[in-house]
Amino acid sequence: MRFMVFVRSPSPLAALHGDALRHAGVLLDAGDLVPGACGVSGYWLIDVRDHEEAVERVKRIGLPACVVEIRQVAVV
Repeated sequence: MRFMVFVRSPSPLAALHGDALRHAGVLLDAGDLVPGACGVSGYWLIDVRDHEEAVERVKRIGLPACVVEIRQVAVV
C-alpha cells in the first residue's frame, strides 16, 4: 500500500529525514513544498504493508515540533 506523509515544520525536513526511509527500501519519492503560513512543508511517498507500518516508520524518524499527516494513496 502506498501512503503520502505530509510534514509541516519550522525548517525543511523531507529531503533530510527521508534517508532513513530510503535505506529501509520503502521511499518512492520525497520533496519540500513551497513555504506557507504554517512554516515549511514536505512530503514522503512510501510503499509499506499497511497504515500501522507507515505510522511506525514515521515514529522511528523522531520529528520534533512537526505536524504529520499520513494518507493512503489510491493506486489505479
